[in-house]
Amino acid sequence: MQGHGAEPPREPQREAAEQLADAGEAIAGLMREVAASVEPRLTPPGLRVMTVVSDSPGRNLTAVATAVGLSVPRASRVCAALESAGLLLRRPAATDRREIGLEVSPGGRALLDRFGAMRRERMAAVLRRMPAEERCALVAALEELGLAVAAVGSEGG
Repeated sequence: MQGHGAEPPREPQREAAEQLADAGEAIAGLMREVAASVEPRLTPPGLRVMTVVSDSPGRNLTAVATAVGLSVPRASRVCAALESAGLLLRRPAATDRREIGLEVSPGGRALLDRFGAMRRERMAAVLRRMPAEERCALVAALEELGLAVAAVGSEGG
């Protein structure tokens, strides 16, 4: 019999999901710190736009807005700010000259490279605080996690 105030036993899968969510939030917090330290500063939507455009140069504004989860007017304002900062370029699309494609400028590429290096260094600092055996187990688990995330994403749920 449980005493008053005692929590019922937790399901292992639910507990693992909570731990994963907590770890994700902690990592996201570290990434926000890294993003805030990169000059010029990028807003979270600006960083998402830059990443999507870097991964798929030439996408139009509507496609980028959809990919980052912004309305087209909001994405347009974000892109205008990035363009003003010299980080993003608008160019006629290769397939339809009436359409405008987005590309990361050389300055934007340099910023993303700095952000990536700082992000990797911050994660390396976290990993250095873990015992070697736990790091090895984490690498294997992350490979499986990546596959599971991709599977859930492709299922749409």
